[in-house]
Amino acid sequence: MESKSSSFKLKSHPDKLLFNHLKNVACLCSRTIEEKSLRIEKDLNKEVLRDVAYIIGATHDVGKATWFFQDYINEEDEDKRQSLKAQETTHHGLLSALFTYAILKRYIEEKNVEGEIGKYLPVISFIIVKRHHGDLLNSLDEIREFHANSGRIFEVVEKQLKTMNHEELQKMLDILLNDRFDLKIDVKEISKYILENIKEDIVRFEKRRIRNLKRGSVPFLYFITQFLYSTLLDADKRDAAFDGLEIERVDISSDIVDRYREIKRFTEPKKEIDRVRNDIYEEVVKKVLDLDLEDKILSLNVPTGSGKTLTSFSFALKLRSRLKREKDFIPRIIYALPFLSIIDQNYDVFEDLFTITEGLPDSRTILKHHHLAEVSYHTKEEDYEVDESLFLIEGWDSEIIVTTFWQLFHTLFSNKNRMMRKFNKLANSIIILDEVQSIPHFYWKLMREAIDILCRKFDSYVIFVTATQPLIFDEEKGEIKELAVKKNEYFRSFDRIKLIPILDETLSLDEFKALLEENLNLEPDKDFLIVLNTIRSATEVYQFIKELNLEETEIYYLSTNIIPKERLKRIREIKRSSKKRKVIVSTQLVEAGVDIDVDIVYRDFAPLDSINQVAGRCNRNYLKEKGKVFVFVLKDERSEFYKYIYDPFLVSKTLDLLQSHEGIISEVEFLDLNRKYFKKVREGMSDNESNKNLDCLVRLAFKDLNKDFKLIKEDYSKVDVFVELDENAKRIWQKYQEVREEYNLFERRKRFLAIKKDFYDYVISVPKKYANQVGFDEKTGIGYISKVEIDQGIGYDPETGFKRENTGGSVMIW
Repeated sequence: MESKSSSFKLKSHPDKLLFNHLKNVACLCSRTIEEKSLRIEKDLNKEVLRDVAYIIGATHDVGKATWFFQDYINEEDEDKRQSLKAQETTHHGLLSALFTYAILKRYIEEKNVEGEIGKYLPVISFIIVKRHHGDLLNSLDEIREFHANSGRIFEVVEKQLKTMNHEELQKMLDILLNDRFDLKIDVKEISKYILENIKEDIVRFEKRRIRNLKRGSVPFLYFITQFLYSTLLDADKRDAAFDGLEIERVDISSDIVDRYREIKRFTEPKKEIDRVRNDIYEEVVKKVLDLDLEDKILSLNVPTGSGKTLTSFSFALKLRSRLKREKDFIPRIIYALPFLSIIDQNYDVFEDLFTITEGLPDSRTILKHHHLAEVSYHTKEEDYEVDESLFLIEGWDSEIIVTTFWQLFHTLFSNKNRMMRKFNKLANSIIILDEVQSIPHFYWKLMREAIDILCRKFDSYVIFVTATQPLIFDEEKGEIKELAVKKNEYFRSFDRIKLIPILDETLSLDEFKALLEENLNLEPDKDFLIVLNTIRSATEVYQFIKELNLEETEIYYLSTNIIPKERLKRIREIKRSSKKRKVIVSTQLVEAGVDIDVDIVYRDFAPLDSINQVAGRCNRNYLKEKGKVFVFVLKDERSEFYKYIYDPFLVSKTLDLLQSHEGIISEVEFLDLNRKYFKKVREGMSDNESNKNLDCLVRLAFKDLNKDFKLIKEDYSKVDVFVELDENAKRIWQKYQEVREEYNLFERRKRFLAIKKDFYDYVISVPKKYANQVGFDEKTGIGYISKVEIDQGIGYDPETGFKRENTGGSVMIW
């Protein structure tokens, strides 16, 4: 091949021949499909999909074969280069897409590709290539825009085709396509077709096809489109920017959790709760041996504090090993959690597990991916540069990825180039959804249909892990397979707490504080957790407790009002054993699986799944007498606090359920209580939100989908603020100023990535109405509270965080 490529002169990038780039990307695309186990034969032949991916890769940049583009890529003067880049005739995406469409149309016809999906392959490939440097638009809008601007478009295309190096491009396509598929592709013939007929084919026939996509039908075409788009994006970036950088897959022993548990002596139970945890572990991991591999949607529904993390992870490793043996593919394990507050906690558990059993793992084995994670990728042989690290992390180039629901589901439902690059990694994966009850009920139907397609067609497995299983899939109908068959017995064994709803009357904060003072004094040796619904109420209660001057008591405050670095420090301090009793005042931040243990919980009213979660922080390890979880309805002068933040539908279902249940509720009743709650939710909820998003999937309305799908819906706009809390923050802010002064955009981005994690350790989000008070700069997207201001009592309190009244401001000092 080298002798062939040496005769080529056209470039795709300053240091890369166009032929080599097209060949490499085509081969990478083809290999990605080839290596996947796919169950799509009823809809589309896998070999056809592989060929389509190859053709997309081989043609995605053929528009660079014009002299307009070659003049630009070879220009050494930066100002002239930028001027050439801005010209329409230099742009290559649309011209490449037209070639892709024409060639794939020929392929579909000559290979007699049958079936409904086959008809759409040329047009979706056209859209994929046209947008491979941007984000996907709605398919119908894409064609309408093409039609509306066709006059100007074909003026430019005609100029480009006249300057195209037809001879060299023909040689390329002979080698890449004609020799491989015997398509008899003739560049001049295709150029003629583009100028004379392609407009009518796309505007008339393809537009009709897109319009005919039926609402209510299965959105399989969406998955095929995103799979191909993702495959091209990953291959293109991998070859263009990183010269084909690939990470070798690594083997992981399926018994490392078994060994870890033995080393940690978990297998030698000291208490009854330890014995039950072992029973759960043994039952679940043994299920791998006789699991029907067609059962791909699985559940681990067991009580909080029963070892779900290690149990689900061990099951996934053993399932991975079995799939390697029996189905000849090695799935990646994607461990997804709903909140940043528990990502680090679970990642640390996995890292400790590997370190103790196999030695400190590198990034090929496990990586952490969320927007605040450190941008660092390393193997035993090499520490990668920041830009390479970001590429590998965002591409999920690891065996185990610990990430957020946001990253996972905004990869599944998005139009964003950067997010979609890792879509292909979802195929043939084992996805663990920890705390799955956090998925909003209005997306249950959307999740059910998407997860079903992902598992049935793309040979993936999904494990729902929770103490409070939502009815996304129905176990009674056989839609989901429970791994802990004896879960009723396990829930009966966990009788650590009693839930005491006090719902007959609402309490003002002053009344609540009086009750709190009385009980804090009555129970001087008990650890308390007080969870409130708003930052303001939490701050007020914290200040009140501080002023009580309780003896032998450590008082902690937790909320998103405090910088992340300080929050993590406080959580570590809370978990550290101490002779003093602890009183923790928090917002619902603490619900999200944060591993702390107290004797008594006071919870402002919330939906049942939130109450369940905070109850899981009470008497977690069953070391003491029964814990108590009190639920109150608190109010301010205007309304109950829960009305400010929670969905009224979920609140009403919780109120109905708890008010119909007389007296104290023991933990052994939680499983039945949760079933009743989620049944009420399913019976009363609307599917409108899911249907709207499913409609976007079916119609390939990518832009609308990205606009409509919001896993986290914000009630109000927020802005980010850097809080210069200490000397380290001062140094980081100074580095940030230096980064901002960097002229070169790529270098500036690279330098910021190097400090990104440290920078965001000091960043909080505040309501946009405070933007002026924190010196928010629209250009940079960040506000700033200086150490000088903090020392003067302005803007940020070291204990309770951002001051929402009398907030000072700073002038940006770029």
